[in-house]
Amino acid sequence: MSSAEHHSTYLGLMRYIKPYRLVFAIAILGAIIDASMKGLFTWMLSPILKNGFAEQDAVWVKYIPILVIGVFLVRSVGNFTAAYGFTWVGRKVINDLRRQVFNQYLVLPQKFYDDHSAGGLISRIIYDIEQMANGVSKNFVIIIREMLGVVIYLGVMFYYSWQLALVAFIVFPVIALIIRVINKRFRRIGHGIQQSIAETTQTVEEVVKGHKIVKIFKGKPKEQVKFDQNIKKNRQLQVKIVATQEVMSSLNLMLVAVALSVIMFMAAKSGVGPFDFMSFMTAMLLLMPTIKNLSNVFSTVQTTMAAADSVMSVLNQEPEQDTGRHEFSADQIALQFNQVSFAYDEQLQALKGISLNINKSESVAFVGPSGGGKTTLVNLVPRFYDVTSGEILINGKNIQNFTLESLRDHVSIVSQEVVLFNDTVRNNIAYGAQADYNDDLVVKAAEQANALDFINQLPDGFDTQLGDNGTRLSGGQRQRIAIARAILKDAPLLILDEATSALDTESEKHIQKALEKLMANRTTLVIAHRLSTIENVDKVVVLDQGQVVQTGTHEELLELPGIYAQLQQSQMQSVDRDNAE
Repeated sequence: MSSAEHHSTYLGLMRYIKPYRLVFAIAILGAIIDASMKGLFTWMLSPILKNGFAEQDAVWVKYIPILVIGVFLVRSVGNFTAAYGFTWVGRKVINDLRRQVFNQYLVLPQKFYDDHSAGGLISRIIYDIEQMANGVSKNFVIIIREMLGVVIYLGVMFYYSWQLALVAFIVFPVIALIIRVINKRFRRIGHGIQQSIAETTQTVEEVVKGHKIVKIFKGKPKEQVKFDQNIKKNRQLQVKIVATQEVMSSLNLMLVAVALSVIMFMAAKSGVGPFDFMSFMTAMLLLMPTIKNLSNVFSTVQTTMAAADSVMSVLNQEPEQDTGRHEFSADQIALQFNQVSFAYDEQLQALKGISLNINKSESVAFVGPSGGGKTTLVNLVPRFYDVTSGEILINGKNIQNFTLESLRDHVSIVSQEVVLFNDTVRNNIAYGAQADYNDDLVVKAAEQANALDFINQLPDGFDTQLGDNGTRLSGGQRQRIAIARAILKDAPLLILDEATSALDTESEKHIQKALEKLMANRTTLVIAHRLSTIENVDKVVVLDQGQVVQTGTHEELLELPGIYAQLQQSQMQSVDRDNAE
């Protein structure tokens, strides 16, 4: 990433402060007051020592405690205002960023999720954005306060002796150069830290979700090694960033020490008064930790900006392209595939010249060997992907002419990968736009999906919390909840992607009957591996290596030599073996 891109990322972060600029300005004022009071106290040391201690002026002796308490009281108010204000703004910005990233996740295309791990995406919205909080809260407090401190301490030093102050001032360009060089290393390490956190999150997520597979297949040693490597990498990077911080701080302090030794030598030779020199030296000594703090915070800023790069890369992604300009509305749906081809990338051609007509209310099953393109073809209909070439027509018009929302309003889907939410049974069936459906419709949908009996046996019936992805239910029960959700939507186009794959034989019979009723007067696309589940469909399309190799009814294809007959024979032999056992 170029420096210009770094700069734009920083400016992009600053733009998020704009809605809260009033509080931000008050916080800056608090930082100014804090730094000013520190400078004022340093400046006051000379007259306090001279008048209060050397000359024993009664007025000065009387008011010294009041002056000191007053300065520190005002400074405390300024410090609190700055810290509270910057933190308030920082948390507001973080909430805004999290909301934007989450909303972006909702509209990004399928390809984005194909290219990114779930753990990495979770890490960005949790860890990376939290890192950015330091950039607009704690870091701002330190940067503004310490930079103001530098200016004020230098002002005090110049006030008492501009000749000595110039010696200290010469050191700052050198320190700035060191910071600039080291910052590039901080940025690289920061990106490494973000990546290591993403990898750690991904490993944990995989183990939590796949804990049964890990246990059964003895994956514990492998996962432990992977996790140890992830946290080791993170530890090494964190140590590197601290080591670099300390090297930079040590170099800067050595430069200040050299300047300090020269100043003390010159002060002794020039005859500067002891009280003035005390104020000068106090400002000089306070300048040293101020520079150290600035050096440290600049490394943190680079880590923050590395996190910002990661987050901004999500926000800069193009959302799912909705090229449609018309609202689609239909009670029945016909589909036509005209020379449709699709490639995930240049090397992976998934579909090649598919031409196919599907009439209104027709049920069509897609079968064939794994990797033949069945799921890919069906995913083109609701435009989870767009065709590479060719066109798909819905009721005679290109689906790309219609808005995504109106097109998908007409589609229900039940996938072999059932997705349930950590919510009640009712809210999982009446999900999204169906949330306002009355209870009678929800119960009816559950009954049609053969789910009502087991739902009524749950502790709280339809109000039972299902847990993470419905972990409290069996595979067949989860599948029936998903089928009930599709039934409730009552869309004219139904997609069944192995909808009965998780069901036992008895449940499958009931579900098949429910699906047959659901498929009536509705265009249905069925992806199936078990041919016994598609005997009653109107048409069977056999796909192999992204091409249509056979088309016909179940009976017609059984009479023809080819893939379908081979699949049927293979599955019948498998059933015979199971029965024999």
